[in-house]
Amino acid sequence: MKQILFKNTNISYSDTGKGTAIVLLHGFLENKGMWDFYSQKFAKKNRVITIDLLGHGATECLSYVQTMEDNADAVHAVLSELRIRKAIFVGHSMGGYVALAFAELYPDTIKGLVLLNSTASADSEERKTNRDRAIKVVKHSFMNFISLSIANLFS
Repeated sequence: MKQILFKNTNISYSDTGKGTAIVLLHGFLENKGMWDFYSQKFAKKNRVITIDLLGHGATECLSYVQTMEDNADAVHAVLSELRIRKAIFVGHSMGGYVALAFAELYPDTIKGLVLLNSTASADSEERKTNRDRAIKVVKHSFMNFISLSIANLFS
C-alpha cells in the first residue's frame, strides 16, 4: 500500500502499469479495492491509479466533513507526487462528483472523463436524506447496513 501525506492526512493509493494514466475513483462507502478487477485489465496497456478518497478505505478523514473539492485536492496531490500531468478519470457515484470537482479545479489535467452511476448535477434533497440515513445506519450497526443494502439490491 502506497501513501502520501496531504494536509497532515495519509492518502492511500495504488499505481500499476505503464502508458496513459487512468485514475479510478470509488463511490461513497467504498474503497479503491472495488476497482481491483478493472485495474488488472487496464494496467496491461495503461498506468492505473486508484485512490482511497478521504475517510474511506485506508485514507484518514481530513476533517469532520470532506467536500468534493477537498477530495479533488487530495487526488491532485497524489497525481503531483506521481508526476502525472494528464489522465483519464473514471468516477463511480461519489467518485464521479470528485472527478467533476477535479475537472473544475484542474481542467488542464483532464484527458477524459467517465461518470458511472453519477451525475453532473447536485444531489436532490431525497438523495441527500437517503445518504444521511445510510451514514446513521453504518455508524449504529454496519451489519444492519449490509442487510439493508443486499435487500435493496434485489427489490
